[in-house]
Amino acid sequence: MMWRSLFLLILLGCFLTPAATTAQTPTVTPSAAIWAFDTPRTLGRDIGVIRGLATALDAQGYAHTSYLRASEFMANASHSALIVQGVTLAGDRYERRLWQGEPSAGPTTITARQGRIIVAATLDSTVRLWESRDSGATWRELSSPVRASVAQLAILPDGRAVLALLNRRGMQFTLTIATETAAGSSRWQVASPLPASPSAVVVMWQRDAVRTNQEALPPIVIAQGMAGGVQLASSPDGTTWQSQTIASATPHALALSAVGNQLVIVHEEYGARVLWLASSTLNDGWQVTRLATPSSVIVEANPLLHDPQTDMVMLLTTCRFPERPFGSHRAQLCLSRVAMDELHTASAWEAQWREPWTPIAMAQPHTAQAGAVVVIHGMQAHVAWVGQYIPSDFLHINATQAGFVTASEAMATTVRIPALAQLDVP
Repeated sequence: MMWRSLFLLILLGCFLTPAATTAQTPTVTPSAAIWAFDTPRTLGRDIGVIRGLATALDAQGYAHTSYLRASEFMANASHSALIVQGVTLAGDRYERRLWQGEPSAGPTTITARQGRIIVAATLDSTVRLWESRDSGATWRELSSPVRASVAQLAILPDGRAVLALLNRRGMQFTLTIATETAAGSSRWQVASPLPASPSAVVVMWQRDAVRTNQEALPPIVIAQGMAGGVQLASSPDGTTWQSQTIASATPHALALSAVGNQLVIVHEEYGARVLWLASSTLNDGWQVTRLATPSSVIVEANPLLHDPQTDMVMLLTTCRFPERPFGSHRAQLCLSRVAMDELHTASAWEAQWREPWTPIAMAQPHTAQAGAVVVIHGMQAHVAWVGQYIPSDFLHINATQAGFVTASEAMATTVRIPALAQLDVP
């Protein structure tokens, strides 16, 4: 009887004692359960590390994604492959391996319109192009109009392709803009409207025909980093270009988006935990704001999401949270929001970063994250992201390899902007 009483006392103590935890979970607001987003979908079936993730939305809102996947050991990639996948105009999913080989793999970019899709990838320091004219069913390789090491792409409403190509000469990068003379002609009109720059950071923005408040903005804008700021080339037709410069800081990454009738540039400051915001109608001067970020936020330049119904402006980024006592971290997506009239109020953004929202969790405890890729069409935002982690079976790897072998989990989801903007609004 005494042993039975002792057993009951021990069992009662187990129920009353708080459970010990070895992981600190991210803060989640009570409204996280009502976040409106499609079930996150895993991209790809191959194993290895994912690099250069890029996404485009066509006029129907279908997503098309390109990325490079490779085996990686101690940061050396091998057995690389360029993958493109998406949804055809008929609603059928496709996945194609456009290239495979051993050269070093760089970034990719993709654009889609009216069944035409163009993919660019930097392979062995050279840009190569592929095209589909049947919404992803069949593909062919294109010849680049100029030799380049970095590319950005767009397709104009009349079907003409526009390529922004960076060519390196010594320590300088020259931007060459090539525009098709007619849709699908493969004949190009070439322009170089900006001076050479030491920055290889370039991004392209297109006006969203669904957002009527963007009608006063140019149909296409290209931004390139420069020492101490950003330089822009904008065009009403893809053939004539006007240039501007913005004084801020030397950028590490750039993103362009529209908030109301203003173009907004978000860029990271090279070598600092700082984001810069610059906004203008392009006919007025630029308003520039410096935003400092806490150590938990991985500084990233992403396009802003704007909900005109509530006039909320949102930024998706990545946060790192302590995972285990010995210092590893978990990386997850976070969302910060401010009212449109507080776009250039640094304190409004900095207050948001204290309690980030983290409703979109990935399956693995990631040690790092390459960052979210955000594209916007109308009132939806398509978000794709990559998390890197040590494989669960790493203990079975030779001891000399442990910690040097990583894998990636890439996922994507579509988010309704109005639902995001109204979360937690008093």
